[in-house]
Amino acid sequence: MKIPNPIGCRLRQQVRLALIGTSLAVTAPGAMAATITVNSSGDSSSADQCTLRDAIAAANQNEMVGACMAGDDANDTIQFGSGVAGATITLSGTALPTIVAGSTLTIGTQDSDSAGVTIDANSQSRIFTNQGNLTLNALTLINGATASGSNASADDRSGGAVLNDEGGTLIVNGGAMNNNSADRAGGAIEEASNPGGMDDDDDGSDDATDNVRVTLNDVSFSGNRAGANPGNGGAVHVTGNGDVVVDGGRFDSNVAAAEGGALWNFNGTTTVTGATFVANQANGTAADNGGGAIFLNGGSVTVDDSTFTNNSAGMADDDDNADNDSSASGGAIFVTTGAMLDVTNSVFRDNSAQRAGGVFEVLDGSMTTLTNVTAAGNNAGANPGNGGVLHVTGAGNVDVSGGVFARNTAVEGGAFWNNQGEMTLAGVSIVNNEATGGDATQGGGGIYAEGNDMGDSGTLTITDSRIAMNRASGTSGSGGGILVSPNATADISDTRITGNSAQRAGGGIENAGGMVTATNVTLGGTTRAQGNNAGSNPGNGGALHIGGTGSATFTMSSVGYNQAMEGGGFWNSPGGSLTVDNVTVSDNTAGTGAGIYQDGGDDQSVSGEGISLDYVSVVNNNGTGIDAGELQTPQDAYTITNSLIAGNDTNLGAGITAADGDGNVTGEASLLDGTYRLYGGPTPTQPLAMDSAALDTNADCGAMDTDQRGAQRPFNAVDPNNGTGDCDSGAFELTDDPVVQAVAISLGDTTVGSGDSEAVVLGVTLTNSSDDSVTVGGFSGYVDRDDMLPEGIAPGDIELTVYADSNDNAAYDMGSDMSVGTATLDDGYNFTVTFNGGAGQPVAAGASASYFIVANLADPAAEQPFTVGSTAGSAPATLASPPVFAGGGLLALFGLLSIGGVRRRTQYLLIAGALVLMLTACSDSDSDRKVNVTQPDNAMMGEGEATFVLSEINGTGTDLVIGDGLPITGPTVSFEAPAMDEDGPD
Repeated sequence: MKIPNPIGCRLRQQVRLALIGTSLAVTAPGAMAATITVNSSGDSSSADQCTLRDAIAAANQNEMVGACMAGDDANDTIQFGSGVAGATITLSGTALPTIVAGSTLTIGTQDSDSAGVTIDANSQSRIFTNQGNLTLNALTLINGATASGSNASADDRSGGAVLNDEGGTLIVNGGAMNNNSADRAGGAIEEASNPGGMDDDDDGSDDATDNVRVTLNDVSFSGNRAGANPGNGGAVHVTGNGDVVVDGGRFDSNVAAAEGGALWNFNGTTTVTGATFVANQANGTAADNGGGAIFLNGGSVTVDDSTFTNNSAGMADDDDNADNDSSASGGAIFVTTGAMLDVTNSVFRDNSAQRAGGVFEVLDGSMTTLTNVTAAGNNAGANPGNGGVLHVTGAGNVDVSGGVFARNTAVEGGAFWNNQGEMTLAGVSIVNNEATGGDATQGGGGIYAEGNDMGDSGTLTITDSRIAMNRASGTSGSGGGILVSPNATADISDTRITGNSAQRAGGGIENAGGMVTATNVTLGGTTRAQGNNAGSNPGNGGALHIGGTGSATFTMSSVGYNQAMEGGGFWNSPGGSLTVDNVTVSDNTAGTGAGIYQDGGDDQSVSGEGISLDYVSVVNNNGTGIDAGELQTPQDAYTITNSLIAGNDTNLGAGITAADGDGNVTGEASLLDGTYRLYGGPTPTQPLAMDSAALDTNADCGAMDTDQRGAQRPFNAVDPNNGTGDCDSGAFELTDDPVVQAVAISLGDTTVGSGDSEAVVLGVTLTNSSDDSVTVGGFSGYVDRDDMLPEGIAPGDIELTVYADSNDNAAYDMGSDMSVGTATLDDGYNFTVTFNGGAGQPVAAGASASYFIVANLADPAAEQPFTVGSTAGSAPATLASPPVFAGGGLLALFGLLSIGGVRRRTQYLLIAGALVLMLTACSDSDSDRKVNVTQPDNAMMGEGEATFVLSEINGTGTDLVIGDGLPITGPTVSFEAPAMDEDGPD
């Protein structure tokens, strides 16, 4: 698990340098080697001093040149004498001698007596041309410049500091390349060693990176520039099929006139690990220009554990002439047709484009995979400005697993914009993004799915995700969470869509004429703050708005606490189709059709299939439960069967009927038991009262049917109303599945043993009031993560253990020593802990049992103190042994509980605060290097906050156990982590 920290970063660099130093002592068996010492910082040959120019010539020729000793068997090292170390060698207008083919030469060492040399080409020539095997150690190469003009070859105009020419292999360890320039490409380095066909390989292996021609270890590139002819690869450009490895280092303020502000890849494989890209620019103006940091013209690029900040594609125009507007795309990375991009555990902040793709622009036929990526504060521009994080042109395919995407901005698709390809989002958090487009067809605060009428529209698939607090903020912006345009397809499952807002329509989802399928989806929540809002211009469809001939099918889902002017829950157009099965629509608010609304259109008729409701509970809505426009025959617009419409201000609008003979029940709130809430299963529902008229009202269900929660239908309840059927009306089937009352444990008196390397994140007491024992199969829930989203994290490294309270005192102490199950977080920060290998844990009849969810963390390596504050009334405590692993290990909590004078309640808050620091890594608005732990009463997660949530009590096998009182949320913890610049924490 990657948690950035300064000690880890320094240690990683030290380890790399140590390995590099070790490698210098290794030579090929039987090879001879000479060590040539440069003792002059001049550039002219001298009989009594050895210059770098003469040293290279001596190594090439295996003979003495000037005062430099002869090279030996083409395997030599050039070192710098103490009088040259730290000096600047200024070239006299021509490049240094070419390192000849077949030779092996190392220039510089990591020894402090001979490192730190700067070579300045004075903007008159390139510095190195390599055709052999060249290693550069701790050198700074500045002001290199290529030839220019129509008479110069492509090689002559590429690689301002280094041309890795045909047959060459280049290794650079440490050092820097600054302010170099190329007329064509590769402001600092041009990799042109392997210009042959795709089969031109150096060893015949099938390894994707066996053809490495350039290796860059902890090298800094700053201020390098690729000119306008064409202007690709501000720092590094690859021509041909050579592979490049980048391990660590920094790319800062490099500029390409067209593409790839830092790196430009062709047909080879470029691998980037642990690198930082800051303020690089690709200033092309065409739609296929861009890639502020990296441009993939082909081949593949793999990025891991890296940070991209303030990179940009295109420049904003100073005049009002739209013809001059840049259309550059991909603020950080541009992926062209046929290329492959794989990004893991990396962070993208404040990158920008002029046309599309604030971070990523991907083209037709490409494949992009993002795993556990954090993207925050990126901007897609305004020309037209699509995809604050990622934009797809054509049929590019995108697979996103885990990660958090927040506070990104675009005209359409605040985070993601899909076109004709397959886009899969699994386990992602898309939070607090904004789409600013003002037209009715624009919006998609979180996601925009484009479609067309040519039959090749793309497919958007979303699973196990959270889409929350996004906004379609333009005057007529639609689809606060998601906008599905005509002919596009969206398939959504096991996802929470909460707290999103629009100005015109579709607070949660705008279906403007596409096809939407939703299963086990929560639209809104169980509080007003979690509801989606459609706005007021005109404000239709708080949860879902269907326009045109769009169609939507919702099953096993919930729609609660959403708001609109019309259709607080669902709004369907005259030409649309809405099919709803086993869904609860509750506590929504609208002036017309608070639960469900069918529009009649200008001609007062419905041309589409209208609305079909089967086993739907429309309950407790603030307004009319089901309503319609002034239709000539409104009953034709609805098919309502086996449904419950009860407890709404008005159940049915004028002309709408829900016939008893079709298994429907209408009535008062007395038919219901308590409030709309989680009551078994993954989505909220509305339980029925024991004497409800909705019990056993129909026989229209088979032995394999279930209700919204997954409870088996039919169940023949003890029915005081003597219903004629076996199944209950609505989405809820009253069964004899066991119920346990779930109550959060106040951990104020919790005692935690000194030296524990674990954190209590939630406690719950389950009470079984029945006469029979209940077997609890496990717990399921999720983590609502911080919206500040600093560094990437591997959630699979966080192991959760559930402990039973064996001494039954509702406190986590020495009696809470019985583990009943463990699990790890998945990429979406969801968890399911199975008890006792599937056998479950019994709660005796009439008894209670308490459980604690604990994050088990590795032992720490104490490195550096930091300060933690708390709200328990005691002064902040300075931890002498902070929970940090150097090099990106898991943040641990060892030593946290042994702070003298801190009360037990404070101890718990410190644990929770440190855990959330682990989950979010780095975020400090005022750079005060403090972690401030509080418990604000926020209904929704805000910036700098995270909580563990228990959402479901599981049974064993297919049995259902109902946890009444869920969800239970651990303390909301707000924090600030260590100060961070573009490199990571300082």
